[in-house]
Amino acid sequence: MLPKILQVLSRSIKERRCVALRYGDQREVRVVEPHAIYTDERNQLVLDAYQIRGFSAAGRPPPFWRPFRLKKISALSVLNERFLPRTAEGFSTARLKYKSGLVAVVSQPETAFAYPAQPPEIGPPPPPWLRRA
Repeated sequence: MLPKILQVLSRSIKERRCVALRYGDQREVRVVEPHAIYTDERNQLVLDAYQIRGFSAAGRPPPFWRPFRLKKISALSVLNERFLPRTAEGFSTARLKYKSGLVAVVSQPETAFAYPAQPPEIGPPPPPWLRRA
């Protein structure tokens, strides 16, 4: 089951799609924005996710950051809902915990518009005696 969960989570991270999951033996559902999968100091795969809705065993109201051990995820469903990386909420690929084994990480969205490196010439060309050589 773990390879399938890893595959589904990796795809949802790449596509920046939310997932609904059940964790451990709990029946309640959590909705999260998956940001990274990495190997921790005990050589276990961990998902770093931003929980936006659903159950919290600690009774904490979402949203918040939460690590999930992949081996404890008992059910998983990819949603149509998309998200943007939560850099303002503290997500960074430069975190020390990612140095030993980053498996999958969310990417920044493509920019729809970028300024040109050199501004275009506007208007008629200058007379020959004013042009730069």
